[in-house]
Amino acid sequence: MVTMKPQSWLIRIALSAVTLIILVLLCAAPAAAIGVLGAKYTGSIAPGGTDTHVVTIDIGADEPATDVLVEVEGFGQNANGVYIPLDPANDLNPYSARSFISLANSTIHLVPGTKQSITATINVPQNVGPGGRYAILYIRSLPGAGSSLSTAVVVPVFITVTGTTPTETGSILQVGTGAVTIGQPITITTTFKNTGNYHYYNAVNEVTVKDSNGALVANASTTPMVYALIPGNTVQFVTQPNVNNLQAGTYTVDSKVLLGGQVLDENSTTFTLKTNYVPPATESSITVSPGSPATLTSPDGRYSVSFPQGAVLSDVVVTLGPYPSSQLNRAPSGAKLGATSFQITGLSGLLSKAATVKVTYSADDLAAAGGDASQLKLSYYDTAQGSWVILPTQVNTQDMTLSATTNQLGVWAVMVSSSTSAGAPSSSSTKAPLPAMLSIAAFAAVVIIVNNTGRRRQ
Repeated sequence: MVTMKPQSWLIRIALSAVTLIILVLLCAAPAAAIGVLGAKYTGSIAPGGTDTHVVTIDIGADEPATDVLVEVEGFGQNANGVYIPLDPANDLNPYSARSFISLANSTIHLVPGTKQSITATINVPQNVGPGGRYAILYIRSLPGAGSSLSTAVVVPVFITVTGTTPTETGSILQVGTGAVTIGQPITITTTFKNTGNYHYYNAVNEVTVKDSNGALVANASTTPMVYALIPGNTVQFVTQPNVNNLQAGTYTVDSKVLLGGQVLDENSTTFTLKTNYVPPATESSITVSPGSPATLTSPDGRYSVSFPQGAVLSDVVVTLGPYPSSQLNRAPSGAKLGATSFQITGLSGLLSKAATVKVTYSADDLAAAGGDASQLKLSYYDTAQGSWVILPTQVNTQDMTLSATTNQLGVWAVMVSSSTSAGAPSSSSTKAPLPAMLSIAAFAAVVIIVNNTGRRRQ
């Protein structure tokens, strides 16, 4: 019977771990990047006519050999207008050309540094209706040896039916403002559908906000849409008018979608403020120096950060600005987010001496706490730990302020909590990529080997 020394046992375990990590890393090698020539088809075909489109596909000379699959899919779009492929079960658009297209071959094997072509044949039926027809050639690498991932390219197909009249129309299905919250931007979402029979580019959304007397409060417009809006598809235009302080009352939002200056459709909605509205803080900055104290205050005076002398080791430009509540990580168990959020940026590490953060809480913050201001706390999100840190907070109900000391900047929020302990990691927190975590584990395993080898030599 052979007795294994503890050091030898640890070394074997570590070597096994390193071997396993290397194998996993090899299996997670990135997929080959696909290059495509002929990445878009735009052609006019008469009813009963035929055309072809050649797509040439390649990979780089230093890429691994790759199998590539080409499929004919329906032409979908997400809310931002980005083109997405639709499988046959979900391709219900009456303007689909998916069934018109056939491929000479759908799978090819690419050797590094070589090219291959696939020909798509388009047969337009004799009884096709007017306008345009649309499909997507979806090209993607197939995971294989040395890769567990896939890269993909979308080739849009735009067919104009010759001899027919295109119509460019649209309909606003909905205009919404969501919940209007003090200290957060007013976001207006216009849901719009192409109700014509032809695609169009450069659609623009214009929005106005008026008070109960019809006076203009704010307006906004989007940049022209860079994607073509396909008939039958629906997109959303999102605007955030630069609204100043608003008194409690009812406001009307009017939304128009235009094409080439012509109004395609117009719709409106209203929202009611039960309390006065205050917009998000505008961005402000100061230079903090080691030799003197400094205070950074938002232009509206609702937020401030006071740095004592010696808080930094060298001159640092610190910026205070808004942070969307929609992008906040979820509150920890036993707590909930209030309405106020902001960010303090410019410092990569910790302060040498703690600063004091002071915030004027809003009526919406107080409502979130059920009217109990003592439940309001200042908190920051610790990205290293992936969790909220809820700080001991002084509450002044006379001037409606919260203050706390901290040596860490970053993203801040008013939290409703009876506790001041750090929260559990949020489910939406950022985690290190798998290869990075495995590399750390590999390093730890090597340290074990080195340490135990050193002990054996002593």
